[in-house]
Amino acid sequence: MEYKYVQFPLCLVTETYKNREKGLNLMLDFGLVHYALSQKYEIGDVVRQTIYDYYKNTDKLPRDLRVAIEEAAAEGQFTQDDDYNGFNSDGKFDPEINSGELLRILENRPEIKEEAVRHYQLHQAGEFLNIKIGSIKRTLKSYNEAQGIRESFERSFGPDAMASVKPSLLIDYRDNPKQDIDLLRAYLGIVSLIGFRKFISTTKPVILSRMIGAKSKPVWEAFSKVKEARGIVERYSKRYNMDRLLLSLAERKFIMFLTRPHVSLIYVSKYMEPEQLADLVRQSQAKYNLKNKIREASQKI
Repeated sequence: MEYKYVQFPLCLVTETYKNREKGLNLMLDFGLVHYALSQKYEIGDVVRQTIYDYYKNTDKLPRDLRVAIEEAAAEGQFTQDDDYNGFNSDGKFDPEINSGELLRILENRPEIKEEAVRHYQLHQAGEFLNIKIGSIKRTLKSYNEAQGIRESFERSFGPDAMASVKPSLLIDYRDNPKQDIDLLRAYLGIVSLIGFRKFISTTKPVILSRMIGAKSKPVWEAFSKVKEARGIVERYSKRYNMDRLLLSLAERKFIMFLTRPHVSLIYVSKYMEPEQLADLVRQSQAKYNLKNKIREASQKI
């Protein structure tokens, strides 16, 4: 089973306080392009996709790529198939003539080849992640803006934490503004803490810090003073409100958490049954205790 998640820097959470829809789009577009650019490709597949879109989805092709093909066609270096649009008589897409022609165009113009490769990668990523890309130009502009926010953040605070989430969840909260976005912020903060582990031990103040996009104490000190975040900080600094938020996350099967009376530490995982999390915690503690016993015994020999 392939897990379909997008990843983005935690600092983008702060953008949802300024503009909910734009902030969620920045997360989604960064995650989509970040995933797309990491994908390997075969140049033959790039050529095939480019020709298909040239005939069937012309408006989706990057402008420079489309113009390069049109110029080549005008100069007789690309055979314009107006009758079949790259399909054979059996109705199967088979752009045999155009493939070699386009490959030569791309090899002679590296900047156009780069456009074609990126177009293919984004198409494949959108298909895999089930994200409808309305405009590649707009998506790339949003990605570049998000990347600029990340770079600005990291110049001040060092490498950011990353959050991962199913794209459908971001889309759901974007398209349904009545949903309580604090649940999503808390979930994103918690998954940025968990990373690839099965569970973590943390505290409620740390979770609140992550809810405003702050990965560390210096970031918290800067972000918690921002006007848009003050209400959230004040609300969830109260134990009752944070407890209710965590319970809502568990009830909606976002996370599971366990606490002990009069202990500030909280064990948190992605959703699983409470007893399953308890088993993981016990196993971890037993392993830790054994390591301690071995270390203590080793000092006696």
